Amino acid sequence: MFEFNFDMLQSACLGVLVFLLGKFIIKKVPFFNRFCIPAPVVGGLIFCIIHLIGRQTGLFSFNFANELKDFFMVGFFATIGFSASWLVVKQGGKAILILSVVSIICLVGQNFLGQFIAEAFGESGLMGLCAGAISLMGGVASSAAYGPTMESLGLPNATLIAVSAAVFGLVAGGIVSGPIAKFLIDKNDLVNKANKQDKLNGKDSIDYENLETGEEEIKVMNVSKFTSAFFILIIVMGLGTIVKAWLDIPIKNLNPNAALPAYIGAVIVAAIVRNVADVKKIELPVGEIGAIGEVFLSIFLAMTIMQLELWKLIDIAGPLFVILIVQVIALIIYDIFIVFRATGKDYDSAMMVAGFFGYAMGATPNAIASMNAVKDRYHRDSPKAYFAIPMVGGFIIDMLMPIFLLTHANFIVSGL
Repeated sequence: MFEFNFDMLQSACLGVLVFLLGKFIIKKVPFFNRFCIPAPVVGGLIFCIIHLIGRQTGLFSFNFANELKDFFMVGFFATIGFSASWLVVKQGGKAILILSVVSIICLVGQNFLGQFIAEAFGESGLMGLCAGAISLMGGVASSAAYGPTMESLGLPNATLIAVSAAVFGLVAGGIVSGPIAKFLIDKNDLVNKANKQDKLNGKDSIDYENLETGEEEIKVMNVSKFTSAFFILIIVMGLGTIVKAWLDIPIKNLNPNAALPAYIGAVIVAAIVRNVADVKKIELPVGEIGAIGEVFLSIFLAMTIMQLELWKLIDIAGPLFVILIVQVIALIIYDIFIVFRATGKDYDSAMMVAGFFGYAMGATPNAIASMNAVKDRYHRDSPKAYFAIPMVGGFIIDMLMPIFLLTHANFIVSGL
């Protein structure tokens, strides 16, 4: 077997090429665009299938260097920390609070459900976490980030399991979320009720359409702002390594092999910087930081997925598939009977149901795409949903996830 060995820069270069391949295919195949399958996922899966063929035929294999992959991962999650503005969260008030509570309950429920089914098949409960909130509510990026942590706790191939489950979740989220909202809207005649309510009461007491998120779309590149954004990001990433080292001390006291995800320190430092800047009224290049984060995410995901060793998934494919199917069914029930009722049982609630399923089973872009499809179908917007869903799915859950995941994982490892 001939082995191709890629060094640090070559691995990053290949990751970029794989991402560009995914973008090209998405433009040519409408299915991927319709279900919001990201370009790194498409390109990465094609590459790792080629790698699978090479391995199974004994012709060739690939070896990669991951230093830059880890750099891009930490950089992306740091940009999420810059979104954690308390001033922005306060604007959403009750809607954000309710959605956060039902999301946390769902996160915990996905983990326990995954653990229960995995252990019923005689597999490690950690596998259930990888097919639970790590991959579903967390998405592909969280799967790639938490995979090494689960491996350090004793689950072989955790990254492969989690990323595979996340890809399944992306497709399921895109397919199922819209029909759930349509079912609720049609069954309860929500569009007509919303139109009548508009005539009676006028606008919502909170004008979600005009709330400030602190982020602006980058239309013209400002070199000075991009430079500042990159420098701020690098400083935050550096300081984050110190914070992570401090936080790892009590974790390792509980389990010497355990460690927090590499990005956690950078996220905390970024959130502190953002909120201090808000209080002091210091303008940060938040839009430019977000743009850099998108680039980092694309390369990080491409590099992660192209390295998946699919041949190692064969032995657990059956239990993993069962867990994921049960997760889909459970989330449909939860969405209809809990999320819809908790958020008000109106048209906005149905829109949030579509968005909730999108990010609880896939990712926030899935959620937005699903809400867009519902909006186009009924020709009615929902500023409340469009404000609350990205705020909760985009960063509140990402900020809280380490607490719940690592606590649960350590309970499993400890045999509790």
